[in-house]
Amino acid sequence: MLNFADIQLFIRISQSGSITRAAKLQTITPATASAALKRLEQQLDTQLFERSTRSLRLTQAGEDFLNYCEQSWQILDEGIAVLQQRRVGLSGEIHLGAPSDLGRNRLDEILEPFRHQHPHINLIMHLSDTVQDFYQNPLDIVVRYGALRDSNLIAKKLSDNERVICAAPSYLARYGQPDSFEALALHNCICYYRNGELFNRWRAVFQDKSREVVVSGDRAADDGAMVRQWALRGHGIAYKFRFDVCHDLKQGRLIDLFPQAKCEQVPLYVIYPSKQYQSARIKALIMFLQSAFSIFN
Repeated sequence: MLNFADIQLFIRISQSGSITRAAKLQTITPATASAALKRLEQQLDTQLFERSTRSLRLTQAGEDFLNYCEQSWQILDEGIAVLQQRRVGLSGEIHLGAPSDLGRNRLDEILEPFRHQHPHINLIMHLSDTVQDFYQNPLDIVVRYGALRDSNLIAKKLSDNERVICAAPSYLARYGQPDSFEALALHNCICYYRNGELFNRWRAVFQDKSREVVVSGDRAADDGAMVRQWALRGHGIAYKFRFDVCHDLKQGRLIDLFPQAKCEQVPLYVIYPSKQYQSARIKALIMFLQSAFSIFN
């Protein structure tokens, strides 16, 4: 009789391409994972992977078996979810990834009604401004800015969004407001590190003419929440997602320096793996997010 945990491990090894990554998701040691895979191959009397010191890839038999395993696992997961829903409503864990500032400043508040509607769902948030890997981290869905590069993932647009160049009244009182877009080069600008690269080229469109300025300043961070806090404290000018600072703009804590400009358009998406079965709880969260963000369009 095959072990369900071994089958789940086989699926995760296939998706991640790594025994070590799959072991981490399964919360077991790589040695235990290797032994489980060997046990599964012995029970099936079939080699599922071709191994080398640097790579691990499915054999043709492994690919065929994976298709059946994924379908079976989806049906089993759905059956468990139906039983749980009958007993207590939607339940279980959802691992949700999101950018730092969006997660802390906006998303946590937006998700409160979902938590009240589904008290038996444990919503675990993973906040990071780095690109989050579904196969290296236990993520079910991710909310993020920007288009997809990985064709193996599905993205659904939640909301339009653009960047905005802004500063606190206290900064403007000390240093004045830039009299032109190019004058930003003379100001202390708070730069953001994106995937290890300094984001110091700021772009905007004025009357259908695209303009760019290279900025600099005395501080930078790879955390959007930190960039926002520095701007609020009057330490410099920031180039932020409008959605992250819309409350600050409405309440006057930050000032839009170029309201006539159209800055970079960066829509907000909800993303999930295309091959991963979506349980009822994950579907419910995706539908909730689409509804909650629709008012911002």
